[in-house]
Amino acid sequence: MDLTTRCLFLLSCLCMLLAIDLDAVEPSYYVDTSSTSDVIDYKDPCKAAAFLGDIALDEEDLRMFKVDRIVNVARQTVQTVNRTDPVTGSSTNEAGQSSVVPNRRGLRRWKRAATSRPERVWPEGVIPYVISGNFSGSQRAIFRQAMRHWEKHTCVTFIERTQEESYIVFTYRPCGCCSYVGRRGGGPQAISIGKNCDKFGIVVHELGHVIGFWHEHTRPDRDDHVSIIRDNIQQGQEYNFLKMEPGEVDSMGEVYDFDSIMHYARNTFSRGIFLDTILPRYDVNGVRPPIGQRTRLSKGDITQARKLYKCSRCGDSLQDSSGNFSSPGFPNGYSAYMHCIWRISVTPGEKIILNFTSMDLYRSHLCWYDHVEIRDGYWRKAPLKGRFCGDKVPEPIISTDSRLWIEFRSSSNWVGKGFSAVYEAICGGEVKRDNGQIQSPNYPDDYRPNKVCVWKITVAQGFHVGLTFQSFEIERHDSCAYDYLEVRDGNTENSPLLGRFCGYDKPDDIKTSSNQLWMKFVSDGSVNKAGFAANFFKEMDECSKPDNGRCEQRCVNTLGSYKCACDPGYELASDKRSCEAACGGFITKLNGSITSPGWPREYPPNKNCIWQLVAPTQYPHHPAVRRFRDRGQRCVQV
Repeated sequence: MDLTTRCLFLLSCLCMLLAIDLDAVEPSYYVDTSSTSDVIDYKDPCKAAAFLGDIALDEEDLRMFKVDRIVNVARQTVQTVNRTDPVTGSSTNEAGQSSVVPNRRGLRRWKRAATSRPERVWPEGVIPYVISGNFSGSQRAIFRQAMRHWEKHTCVTFIERTQEESYIVFTYRPCGCCSYVGRRGGGPQAISIGKNCDKFGIVVHELGHVIGFWHEHTRPDRDDHVSIIRDNIQQGQEYNFLKMEPGEVDSMGEVYDFDSIMHYARNTFSRGIFLDTILPRYDVNGVRPPIGQRTRLSKGDITQARKLYKCSRCGDSLQDSSGNFSSPGFPNGYSAYMHCIWRISVTPGEKIILNFTSMDLYRSHLCWYDHVEIRDGYWRKAPLKGRFCGDKVPEPIISTDSRLWIEFRSSSNWVGKGFSAVYEAICGGEVKRDNGQIQSPNYPDDYRPNKVCVWKITVAQGFHVGLTFQSFEIERHDSCAYDYLEVRDGNTENSPLLGRFCGYDKPDDIKTSSNQLWMKFVSDGSVNKAGFAANFFKEMDECSKPDNGRCEQRCVNTLGSYKCACDPGYELASDKRSCEAACGGFITKLNGSITSPGWPREYPPNKNCIWQLVAPTQYPHHPAVRRFRDRGQRCVQV
């Protein structure tokens, strides 16, 4: 090798350490991720005891199945039990093939293809969620669209997790598309959205399992409606077509739903793409019904979900930016013993203005009997905004956040006209919270034209405001002249500009110098895009604490976290906070000195140091060892 351009120092005896400027060697880092949402010890479906298609089964599930074949994440047989297990009831048939069959010892009753176990149903229909950091903005938008689809047609509600103990985690696991059925309780559980699973209909299907649904073809009466063509099923996948016994399933009088989004397609687990494994047995309205659609919830899906979660029979989930609703029979009067619930949900970052246009309910003390109740949030335990009866029209009501809960009850035989109301979503406003979400109007769908939204965010005193973007897609322009997002360091439009953004690249993380942040979103009347989704939170400098973030040498603050680092010549120890002598490196300095690890003290054991020196061709290297002390017979190679 040309010594005028490169000089390789091999110090196999651990005898020398670089001693040059602190900036000559890149410091080593440890990122403290203890506060991030990505490090979650969740119940992993890929570690399930067995699978039924994309359904993960745990040991508790297996107690009601006789299982003699356990399937790994690639859906391959990894274990066959040739005996009857006293717990699971495993057995092997005469042909030597294993199968999964129901365990007759512990019969359970399931509603249609849904769980009937109370602990598997999410309390109040509220499902907290977290989306892990390995998904793109467009994927996150699909997840939210799928969740809103379930919310629109049922009384299930998805909320971003705050302090809830049980919640779901959207993540990407090796098992591809898979989930447990229902709530598992006692902590987080994963819903895996693997490669090619990030499609709207597939995510809706997987969320169906989370909500509590099994596959439609597992109904005990399925043989009256579909034929299973076993010769076309992939070897080892026969168990995916098992059905449940009448004593275990209650179909509740509902007809078999060919159109269910929870139904297998006709060639699922087929030996060939053109070979059918499951087919309808008869025509419906003169046509053989298609199966396996992944487009939207069927009427049967909606009916069963509403039954499973005991949704009120009247009311609605309202997601448009404006709309109206009224009591049943308005203005001709309502019936006694009515119970209706309306859920208004708009884009995070928007607020709701609710105006009653007519009010004629039976008047009673404290509105004890007939009344309409408004709560500032997503459920019946949210803060009460007001309880109204009589004929006085309430003042306009403005939500604190992006959801309102409206509940109407009648208990008298007195006949009044009822009530009617209109609502509208407004974007922007003052936000005084330590964390939350800001999204463009109508996100995850395209933002609306001719919108101007201004947010003034304030967190607790003594903190900064941190802003991170999950997705970003605003009409591109060189100077962001048409649609744009503007962010300023303060609470007015005259505060220092932190950035004006458009296009498709996510902006870098933003941190203010105070506890206030000003944001403005503008769209014109032409091109509309998907918009943006961002999280804000109170940010502190952990490195400014007296303990230096518990870092021995360097503490480097980052948005939402911090890094421990070591000076050149040292590296992080196993505790990731203290530093120990290091060696080796890539050196481009024109001059410097090298010492062994810990010099002038004894160097530590088990070190292997390599330095590589690179200089311009016109600068030859002249290495020289000025002092050398080693009590052993070891050597230094130069």
